[in-house]
Amino acid sequence: MKKLSLRELAVPMIKSIDSFNYLLKSHHRRTAVVSYYIGKKLNLNNTELVELVIAAALHDIGALSVQERDMIVQEDVINPAPHCMMGYRMLASLDVFKNISQIIKHHHIKYQDSLNAEEGEILLQSHIIHLADRVDILVSPNEFITNQKSMVTEKIREKAETTFHPEVFKAFEEVSKADIFWIEMNNLEMEQLLRKIDFGAIDFELTIDDIIEFTLTMSRIIDFRSKFTASHSYTVAHLSSLIGGYFGFSEEKCKKLLIAGYLHDIGKIGIDPRLIEKNGPLNDEEFNLIKLHAYYTGQILNELNTSDWFSEIVTWAERHHEKSDGTGYPFSLDDTSLDEGVKILSCSDIISALMEERPYRESLSVDVAFDIIRDNMSASISPDMFEVIEQHKYEINDLVLQCQAHTFEEYRLGSLQ
Repeated sequence: MKKLSLRELAVPMIKSIDSFNYLLKSHHRRTAVVSYYIGKKLNLNNTELVELVIAAALHDIGALSVQERDMIVQEDVINPAPHCMMGYRMLASLDVFKNISQIIKHHHIKYQDSLNAEEGEILLQSHIIHLADRVDILVSPNEFITNQKSMVTEKIREKAETTFHPEVFKAFEEVSKADIFWIEMNNLEMEQLLRKIDFGAIDFELTIDDIIEFTLTMSRIIDFRSKFTASHSYTVAHLSSLIGGYFGFSEEKCKKLLIAGYLHDIGKIGIDPRLIEKNGPLNDEEFNLIKLHAYYTGQILNELNTSDWFSEIVTWAERHHEKSDGTGYPFSLDDTSLDEGVKILSCSDIISALMEERPYRESLSVDVAFDIIRDNMSASISPDMFEVIEQHKYEINDLVLQCQAHTFEEYRLGSLQ
């Protein structure tokens, strides 16, 4: 495979999460810009600055619902612990994100509360993001931003030394005097901001296993938005890899299926999570909105197509709702454009979905799920492939149950307040 660096993988994902995020569109970007200015003023070293900007660019990924979004965009957040802890749990398993996850865990820490914390528990970057986050919340989109400089600064000043770290406030006060601070907060794109920082010490070439771990982390950003989908991408990924072996895929190609499974629903970041949680079948309008996720997945992942090695993964992920008869979406492709990898991912997606609980039904047993697929869906995937897959349905059942148990525990721990 062509070597892929952490920067090459992380930058498109961070940029896309900000661009497509239904819940917090552009909030991460603006918070990251403010954090960058403050971090530079405080003379953070290169690694600290990189970790600050990445943490700011991801800080609210643990906000899983519209209700949580509405809470955290208030001037005073009543109970920030759930989304802080969930964001921490999403990222903590990735070694390179060890400090970043810790920063996110405490990004709503009040300065006066931090004085009682153990030494080294609260990183300065958490205080920076806390202030930057509140600056963005205070800015009204209905008034020209530089007209709000005094108002925002005074509101932040009122809570300096209690809510906000005094040194962080002082740095903010200095950098915010210039109009460019406010102009770039409104206009500097995430990609432009990320070009300003030197990934330096935390950038490295990724092995396939590194990519698997990173994409697993990204999948949690989508799946953990609902307890009904908490295990979905994890299950699809491991099912796809297992089924690939039934068709003679190499170890490397099975790992690519694993990655495609983790990423296949990344486009759901652009979808209202209330549709996923709806207690009943979707109407036509709602289903058309849900269908957009496959397009968004392609838009996000095509940023990674600079690597030939990744192109197959992108193709499988963005086509996982296509059908052999041309009735799928979003491209209405037919069998001539769908290879075995797409069909394996598609079948794994269906198996996983049927065996998961939904707001309007219990999870289905493997026997019922396979009966439904055989009678209603296998013709639009591949009857011959499904016949092979069905021969292994009890092995598949064991894997699905293992995946669900594993990810439910991860989700439960992340949800603890």
